[in-house]
Amino acid sequence: MGSIFNQSKNKFMFLVAGLALMLVSTPGFAVDFTTLKHVVVAEATSSTLLRSGEIDFSASFALDDDVTADMVDFDEALSPLDPASAPRYAIVIDVFEAKSSRRVIDLEGIPSTVFLGFYGAPLSVASGDAARSAEGFSSALANAAPQARYGAAPQAVGRPIILSYDYDKARVQARRKLSAHLFLIDRVQKTYIQTTVDVAEDQRFEIAYRLSRYDPRRDKIRKTMDTEQELDQYERQELLIDLADVLQDFKNKASEAKPFKSAMALRKSIRQGQTHVLASLEANRFDARPLNDPRFDSVVAIYTGKGSMGAGFYITSNVVMTNWHVVEGHRFVEMKTYDGQETFGTVLGHDARLDIALVKVELRGRPVAFYTGRNLNPGASVEAIGHPMRIEFSITRGIVSAIRKHYSINLPRGAGGEDVLFVQTDAAVNPGNSGGPLFLGNRVIGMNTWGRIDATGLNFSVHYSELLNFINEHLPGFKVDPTGRS
Repeated sequence: MGSIFNQSKNKFMFLVAGLALMLVSTPGFAVDFTTLKHVVVAEATSSTLLRSGEIDFSASFALDDDVTADMVDFDEALSPLDPASAPRYAIVIDVFEAKSSRRVIDLEGIPSTVFLGFYGAPLSVASGDAARSAEGFSSALANAAPQARYGAAPQAVGRPIILSYDYDKARVQARRKLSAHLFLIDRVQKTYIQTTVDVAEDQRFEIAYRLSRYDPRRDKIRKTMDTEQELDQYERQELLIDLADVLQDFKNKASEAKPFKSAMALRKSIRQGQTHVLASLEANRFDARPLNDPRFDSVVAIYTGKGSMGAGFYITSNVVMTNWHVVEGHRFVEMKTYDGQETFGTVLGHDARLDIALVKVELRGRPVAFYTGRNLNPGASVEAIGHPMRIEFSITRGIVSAIRKHYSINLPRGAGGEDVLFVQTDAAVNPGNSGGPLFLGNRVIGMNTWGRIDATGLNFSVHYSELLNFINEHLPGFKVDPTGRS
């Protein structure tokens, strides 16, 4: 996003109709808003914030028919003024927060049914469809398949195949918050007033997930629900700042009007405030409380409903890596950090072959450090952090047993392209460890992914080179050479 403001025509709705505000302050700064018909508006939002993805949505200002406004760049707003040809007053806006957040306040399994054809003529159910989780799915389809026997008459089409399954109904609370510093500048008298505006709004959504395409009530259910697209659109749509409230703040602070000697001096004053905001943001990127093992600060518990959970770990301050099979079928997931804070993540991308997924997280955390050596020695001591059998934030220890390739556990053998490189370890890994980090010292060498259920101490973690290649491809600006030669 290159700008916080929507510059479309007729988007500057200042909501000043009926206002008759006189700002009376120190000599040289008196604004009669009954005669204020034309202003310039400039944006001074930090480019660092814009580039870093901290700004989730744009802002807009509504304009009354009696007021006109021109959007200009920051330099022009502070440039010397010829009162005969340009508006006397400028409003400069420095947005330092524009964040959307979601909270899944309830995730409920709703009973329904799927129609899968008839005995003797079953439908071919698409891979990944929720119908495959229906009770008795495999046996029903096996019994329904036509029996191909030499010389036998074709099997007659029989009764319909109707199975019970659950889809998920998520109740989501979406919140949007915008905070900004605003400056009302008299470009003739070279004085300005500063105020701060905070705008927040909430909206509730009900969304159906894992709704089977074979559910006869699918269309009817969707009509009663919101959609993920509507929620995404709400989070991205512009947020309106009501200038009536802003003008009242300026009126209340009129006695605080300050002179500025030059445009450079005013610019410096605005930038100092931005530096403070950025420093505060950086200081709160992760929990700084002392821990005996800071590696736990990087690990999260991931909850996906129906009693299931997995692990994940921060790879940047606001992106978590986990297994695809942990978040499969979910657009967003609930999370908890080691210090007990609850947060929320939205799935950004995934690869089923590698069993990797990336999740953008609302709460910032401590990124892990990756191992980038050329070799991992068999016998080296390693540790896995995760939540085995829902026992949260547990650590187990073992050794590197081998480095080997194996076909993807999510695809049939021989399908899906190249085999995946794994770190084989005897560190105890159980359900709930999936997606958690495997550490060699304080550096990650793999992501715990699967283990043989018919053996003890035979567990596999996706090799760090696979993880880094995936991250380098999917996160612009994140570049680490998996060979350690960077």
